[in-house]
Amino acid sequence: MTSGPSHTQNTLRRGIIELAFGEPDPALLAVGLVRRAATAALDDAGPAMLAYGAPAGPPALRREIARRVAARESCACTAADVLVSGGNSQALGQVLTMLTAPGDVVLVEAPTYNLALGIMRDHPVEVVGVPLDDEGIRLDELQTVLGVLRAGGRRARLLYTIPTFHNPAGVCLSSQRRQDLLEIATEHGLVLVEDDVYRELVYDGAAPPALWALGGGAPVVRLGSFSKTLAPGLRVGWINASAGLLERLAASGVLTSGGCVSQFGAGVVGRLLAADGYDQHLAVLRRTYASRRDALAEALREHLPAGCSFATPAGGFFIWPTLPAGLAATALLPLAEARGVAFAPGARFCTDGDDRSLRLSFSLYDEATLREGARRLGAAVADAQAGRA
Repeated sequence: MTSGPSHTQNTLRRGIIELAFGEPDPALLAVGLVRRAATAALDDAGPAMLAYGAPAGPPALRREIARRVAARESCACTAADVLVSGGNSQALGQVLTMLTAPGDVVLVEAPTYNLALGIMRDHPVEVVGVPLDDEGIRLDELQTVLGVLRAGGRRARLLYTIPTFHNPAGVCLSSQRRQDLLEIATEHGLVLVEDDVYRELVYDGAAPPALWALGGGAPVVRLGSFSKTLAPGLRVGWINASAGLLERLAASGVLTSGGCVSQFGAGVVGRLLAADGYDQHLAVLRRTYASRRDALAEALREHLPAGCSFATPAGGFFIWPTLPAGLAATALLPLAEARGVAFAPGARFCTDGDDRSLRLSFSLYDEATLREGARRLGAAVADAQAGRA
């Protein structure tokens, strides 16, 4: 059993299998590809790599992103449809700054990505959760929320959604709901902010079409990123949106002042995508993470007691088990840590404080370590059921 990665965004504790952290395994980061691309980009562009850069990002990277999107998603996409971001966190913060005003309502799925909730808390908006199920956000509940807001003389400004390989729930929004959600957004003038960071980490079949690619005139802002597939330290992602909105974002004060938010990293990624190697790297990631997902899911089925349930995701980083009635994930956590395993309690991801689920990531560790983590977690659940502290 390996001891796990030595350095990540979070601090790994000795003796604890940290299944809470949704990060790429540092051993899988594309060091060689990045090194070669950085050297080639500096040789080609020289000082331009170290300048402020155009607010919308280097044209070469925008062209490469557009080429990949058009080819892999069978939709029209040109460099004019792409604005380079500093990754999805920076992009979400900028979109919230540009598209919301104090007191606006922002809708999210319940559960949703917990750190996105933190970004929203940096803005003076009201966050309202809409439940999801195994087909994604429940549109009947969404219509109810929109109706209640309208009756009170208010309306939601935007909906932050993760329709493909959801974090934390792992589900994908069904095909019919994708179409219906776009119609609802058009009807209500609701901007859909689509967090699409896991699209290329698909293990079974193909990823469903992005809301942005289906758009048909609906107001969709798609956030893409290379943080999970290439290297989070490069801080490079992109935004797809209407021409008018991309112009507004590029003309924002922060970009007018500072230029591209990740000029050097963006230049490196642009050169890397133009060369060979990225798709082979993706294939390795898919095989590796699929094997880790399968190992964790198999071990959870073996070690979690009756009353626990979960679905095996077709992509992404996460499994989202639900505990038996009467058990709370937050209360379970110290028992699990005493057994040498940690997870992220569901309450961190839910606007309503729901705490019967927990998020487990399979991205950081090898198969043997994941199996041992599942065994320890099963023992902790047994401790909780037996009332052992």
